[in-house]
Amino acid sequence: MIQSVRAFLPAPGEPSELREAFLGDPGRWLPVVRQSGPGHWVVLVSGWQFARPVEIRIGEPWSLGKSSWRTMSWEPAGRAIGEGPSARLLPSLDGEIGLHEMRGVATVIFEGRYRPPGGAVGAAADTLALHRVAQTTVERLLADVTARLCAEGMLGTPRTDVSV
Repeated sequence: MIQSVRAFLPAPGEPSELREAFLGDPGRWLPVVRQSGPGHWVVLVSGWQFARPVEIRIGEPWSLGKSSWRTMSWEPAGRAIGEGPSARLLPSLDGEIGLHEMRGVATVIFEGRYRPPGGAVGAAADTLALHRVAQTTVERLLADVTARLCAEGMLGTPRTDVSV
């Protein structure tokens, strides 16, 4: 059974500057632990009581209407940093991350899909509790991405409020 997860978060800042940062190097707006190859980064994701490294792949950007999108997928990398079985249950995930503008306000969006590990038992556990862990993990990652994206967008902003 494939599960879906979706999160969105308003991004304070000038939408055109945020879009420029989003279309640029993902290594500047991902909460990167290290780059592992072209288009691949190792990032620490966390959910409730664990943190785990994942290898994230980011695709080239494309636009659709007032939204810019990039594919984003992850595979668990290395061994769990946290304790307990929940740290070993992080699934692979495929999705899209986007930046949408409407009426001068930017929103960072993530839409993804994953298959719970562990067959029928894993699917049942996901239905009972682990889907909330997946949702929390994606929301935390999106909050980190949004904060870094906003910081990158502000770096490119010339100061106009300085008086001489």
